[in-house]
Amino acid sequence: MTNEERSQIQDNIVDSLPDPAHGILLLAPRVGKTRIAVNNIKKEKPKSILYVTPTTKLRDEDIPNEFILWKAKRYLSKTKIICYSSLSNEEGHYDKIYLDEYQDLTPGNAQKLLDGRLTYGSILCLSGTAPEHKEKHEIYDALKLKPLANLDIDEAVGRGIIADYKLHIVEVTMEDKKKLYQSGSKANPFMQTEKARYEYISRMADRLMFAGSPSAKWKILERMRLIYDSKSKEVAIKWLMENLEGRKMIFTGGIDQAERVSKYTFHSKTTLDDMHKFIEGSIDEIACVNAGGIGYTYRNVNHFIIGKADSDKKGLTTQKICRSLLEQGDNYTAQIWMVKLLDTKDVVWVDKVLKKFDSSKIIIHRFDNLKNGSEQL
Repeated sequence: MTNEERSQIQDNIVDSLPDPAHGILLLAPRVGKTRIAVNNIKKEKPKSILYVTPTTKLRDEDIPNEFILWKAKRYLSKTKIICYSSLSNEEGHYDKIYLDEYQDLTPGNAQKLLDGRLTYGSILCLSGTAPEHKEKHEIYDALKLKPLANLDIDEAVGRGIIADYKLHIVEVTMEDKKKLYQSGSKANPFMQTEKARYEYISRMADRLMFAGSPSAKWKILERMRLIYDSKSKEVAIKWLMENLEGRKMIFTGGIDQAERVSKYTFHSKTTLDDMHKFIEGSIDEIACVNAGGIGYTYRNVNHFIIGKADSDKKGLTTQKICRSLLEQGDNYTAQIWMVKLLDTKDVVWVDKVLKKFDSSKIIIHRFDNLKNGSEQL
């Protein structure tokens, strides 16, 4: 698809909206929602604008630059751009409020919108990953926010707006021979395999949940952390990094894991140095955790490896996958690899994410078969 054709689709979306537009635009990632928002501003000509976005990079760099790029610089002086972390501090009136990645709206940061201390002429929400949380939908209902347009991932692929893809699921079994996990007490410690450790924590979590114990949430978190930091998954991630050819971006289960799988990292405890090098092309791999999953554009990346899935209620895992879907010419097909830990809650989380994607583009691999050569990459 040419830039002109993509722009025409974006313009058609803007033209289809009421004036003023008040509601939700469900647009697949990489469709160009910031240009759509900017063109909506040019259409409606609000006198005061509040633009709320998830990250400081979007706030300080990307959104102001897109106002300039799309010939709306004159509206920057009328626009206050903030992150969701600052929304609870806002009061007064704005003609127009834009909620970028509106799934980040919470009962806490939306309180002044709900109680009338922050008023508005209209609100336009934009995202490609609609949240599932009940309390979030209660906020949207209270603010009378209903869908105005919908363009999902596979429709966007079919229309050539974003890249085609292959989604490879690498199924990993838990280690059940090597005792790598310390358990027990200080007075009586012992070692367990990953499988034994997971099964013990899972039994305790289920038992405490059934009993209605407040302690259940801590065991559930412990189970989640074990999945995210799984040594079996880490082995698979490292193997994929060593055996997949070309440039690779990896999303790991945590900071420590990111540091172990690559010397080039980007997360909450790093600077932007490695990310800049990766985007520029001077390094060919980078390991991230959550940072890098929203607000960055990646070109000429051969493989995206997703080592961590979640319940995707806020669309965080889908956002990471969609970082790969930048359209880059007729011969580009995004190659996405998701590592799935069998016989754990990870199966539920990964399968929930997969429902958002075309099943004909999903390929299942067994890691043991890849490793022993009986199945090819």
